[in-house]
Amino acid sequence: MRFRILGPLEISGAGRTLTVTAARQRVVLSTLLLDANCVVSAAQLADALWDHEPPTTARGQVQICVSALRKTLAGLGLPDRIITRPPGYLIAVSDGDLDLHYFDRLVLAGQQALAESRLDDAAEALSGALALWRGAALAGVESQALRVAATRLDERRLAVTEDWLDVELQRGRHQHVVGELRELVATYPLRERLHAQHMRALSGAGRPAEALAAYRSARRTFLDELGLEPGGELRRLERAILTDGRADEPAEAPPPPAAVPRLLPADPAELTGRDGPLALIRATLATSGAAPVPVVAISGPVGVGKSTLAVRAAHALAPAYPDGQLYLNLLGADGRPVPPEAALGRFLRALGLPGATVPAGLDERAELYRDRIAERRVLVVLDDVTHERQVLPLLPGTGGAGVLVTSRRRLAGLTGARSVHLDPLGVEDSVRLLASALGWPRLAADPAGSAVLAGLCDGLPLALRIAAARLAARPHWTVAQLAGRLRHPSRRLDELSFGGLDVRARLATSYAALAPAARLLFRSLGALPDADLPTPPAPWLPGAREADVEDALEELVDAQLVEVGVGPTRYRLSGLVRLYAAERLAGEPTTHAPAESA
Repeated sequence: MRFRILGPLEISGAGRTLTVTAARQRVVLSTLLLDANCVVSAAQLADALWDHEPPTTARGQVQICVSALRKTLAGLGLPDRIITRPPGYLIAVSDGDLDLHYFDRLVLAGQQALAESRLDDAAEALSGALALWRGAALAGVESQALRVAATRLDERRLAVTEDWLDVELQRGRHQHVVGELRELVATYPLRERLHAQHMRALSGAGRPAEALAAYRSARRTFLDELGLEPGGELRRLERAILTDGRADEPAEAPPPPAAVPRLLPADPAELTGRDGPLALIRATLATSGAAPVPVVAISGPVGVGKSTLAVRAAHALAPAYPDGQLYLNLLGADGRPVPPEAALGRFLRALGLPGATVPAGLDERAELYRDRIAERRVLVVLDDVTHERQVLPLLPGTGGAGVLVTSRRRLAGLTGARSVHLDPLGVEDSVRLLASALGWPRLAADPAGSAVLAGLCDGLPLALRIAAARLAARPHWTVAQLAGRLRHPSRRLDELSFGGLDVRARLATSYAALAPAARLLFRSLGALPDADLPTPPAPWLPGAREADVEDALEELVDAQLVEVGVGPTRYRLSGLVRLYAAERLAGEPTTHAPAESA
């Protein structure tokens, strides 16, 4: 491992291990490593460096720290690890480079093995994860913001320790863990789970009198410190030992661990031009356990990359949500919205509830769902939402969870949600996205054609990825050749379909969700000679009332099919949307405005 934060901060490279001595450099490097492979803004680094208001020279001092760290890493044979990427910096960490990432993988492997009753494998994985710790997390790094993060990591270490002890007790290794449990109970006297494990270990080792003495000691501690009697598990263990001389292991063994859902799609290979929105999402959702539950709603037109951004953000946030990630696309394969009761049924099963025990009604499912994830650190990702009605029953009731929603509409009805709107990419970012799939040499051979191709894709990542996939599949094509095929309006949407990705199909789902009057207006816009729509809108549908036309227009705006700008021409259609409107116009009648508007 190149970087270690599970203990004092250390860097290894070129056959040696280095401890960073400069205090500010320790803070900056630790902050970057806690969010490895993600952009950390300069403002976040300044907040970590100064517990109070950062000075006016904060940005410059951050740059000085970063420059010094780059020299240090280069001296260890680790150049180009800290990358400048607006609005801040990113540290690139490969697989196995960071002890925290390795810890997370081992813990997940242990949890999966335990869920499958492979106790030996679970014990090996969890003990391996704990062996990575060399002391308190980020020991010696002085920063109020980092102390909060370090405390959270230390709490995770203790929870994994308790999980490992449960596995050892299930393996019958009672005597083996008695000594360690005695030390842990002395260090953490108010953790009831440790006291219960201590009693079980002593009882299983044939020492019932000591187990009862341990119970009395725990009871005194709780009464003295909290004014409370011990919880139900400790009292049950005491009764079992008094009755049978030992804890009844089959009856008193802890329940199987709650299912940890990992439902996220694969992490996207490339995310271009979205560093700012990604940083905002991570900052809003990074602290799980907040109350009220943090919610981020990503909106934008068809193909703009909402789902890609949400999945990338969810993967980056996974360490903050160790109890799992729930994911569901709420637009069904048939183009119809997934009902919330169906979504709740899938989530409840993913959370470990047998299918036969899932209640039938929406209200009962919502209540059980909120109970199942109460106080659990779970990230809920709801993709391609059609309306707030789909989301509201899926919102957790208490802190611990976070929610990330994507929709083509701005979901203003989600009270308290942080809104993130995505616009199409500019030409430079569009070309970068093409290069991520094709490589720069192929685009550099025709920079003008690359810019034209990006423009013909309207800056939509979906269209750009389709174009890149087509070029990758046809290495004998030039960039200009594909751009030439896209120049023909009658063929452009046909060309933007490849390998299951289809711009026309995505637009069709938005069109199908419109009311009849809005569909009629959308088709009529396909007859207009250019992208800018003339105002006032009343003449767009001859014979229709102006108020009906305006209502239909606002529905098209809500569906992100019509763009709203400033100036004398307020409304416009992007190129691909306009082509689709023309197709619908050619294939459907537009002569029944009064009937469809009614």
